[in-house]
Amino acid sequence: MLPITARTVYIDPEVAKRPNCQHRLERILPHIHCDDIREYDEQARKEINSIASRRHGKDDFGDDAILAFTTFDEKRRGWHYNWRDEAVQHGGVCQPGPQLNIVAGCVYRCAYCGFGRRIHFSLDVEQFVDGLDEVFARHPNSRLYKYSNTTDLPPFEPELDAIPPLVRRFADEPDRYLMLFTKSDQTDFLHNLDHRGHTIISWSLTCDTASRLIDKRTPSLEERIQAMRRAREAGYLVRARLSPVVPISNWQNEYESLFERLYDQVRPDVVTLELLGWMEFSDLTAMFPPGLLDSDALAAAESAADELRDVTWGPFTQQTHEEVYRFCIETSRRISPGTPISVCHGTADTWKSLGSIMEMTPDDYVCNCGPLSAPGGPLYDQFHQPSPNPEII
Repeated sequence: MLPITARTVYIDPEVAKRPNCQHRLERILPHIHCDDIREYDEQARKEINSIASRRHGKDDFGDDAILAFTTFDEKRRGWHYNWRDEAVQHGGVCQPGPQLNIVAGCVYRCAYCGFGRRIHFSLDVEQFVDGLDEVFARHPNSRLYKYSNTTDLPPFEPELDAIPPLVRRFADEPDRYLMLFTKSDQTDFLHNLDHRGHTIISWSLTCDTASRLIDKRTPSLEERIQAMRRAREAGYLVRARLSPVVPISNWQNEYESLFERLYDQVRPDVVTLELLGWMEFSDLTAMFPPGLLDSDALAAAESAADELRDVTWGPFTQQTHEEVYRFCIETSRRISPGTPISVCHGTADTWKSLGSIMEMTPDDYVCNCGPLSAPGGPLYDQFHQPSPNPEII
């Protein structure tokens, strides 16, 4: 487990009443550096909920996170077993699907994110697993379950022991797949688990410069790719979500290098693209140093700042989206023509412009976390039919 330095730690008294939760807490606490440990009560709940997710890059957020340890909150059941639907919120195409959550908050400090300011651990993983039967019954056609979009779980392992129980649970499911979503290279603890091919590990990747300067505290691009390689050798399906694609200066060379290194070391089953977004233009200038971003993309975003102020997929223009996506798709197709690649939250105009080279439509596409983007999904299986030419990835 990666060490965590915290300003305050809150512990729910209920944790001590459940041996499974208490054992998890005892394994985790030695890795947490904090002199202020308090009881989790209603006042603590209010304080934690009041912490806004201000982007880390705006003030170089460091080591003053607030942590909370509780058991399993029935009042938050809809968050634990969430039906994710972001299409209306984002303004682009998105396949709604099931998402499982056990931790809220992250150890990393990516400039565009604010998840690290508070980390809330729900320690009763066994109760969480017991609730899956009801979830499966509610979503009988879903093949893929994302775990999770509110944290990066592997850095808390193996002490948290929140991933292995889910891997074992999905190993018994003939037509359902667990998908772990991570930037971590701390995934070797998974290699000896009997996953039976029913866990997919999706790595969030960005180019080398962005991984070093923007994804603070995360493993480098090369370290992530090597973790992917090892996981694939351990029999896991691995996939890559280029998120965010950051249009830095010289981005074409950087992302071409990313694809070359990725396909040389790993055969991802799916690749998905999402340009840096979900912000206004003022966020860019507040978070990133001058000269880091592509001058043309930045100038276009500045000119369109008022127009895109209330557009969630901003701050980059539609033209920039299409230019970056087209380059990435064509580069991927050139290096690994058999690997499905699609856009995440693509607008209608993006799909109209690029759908043909993705060989998909906004009504039928394979992506990172779509409910049918796993073995047994009709389009997924079409892309993964055995190639008549074994040389083609």
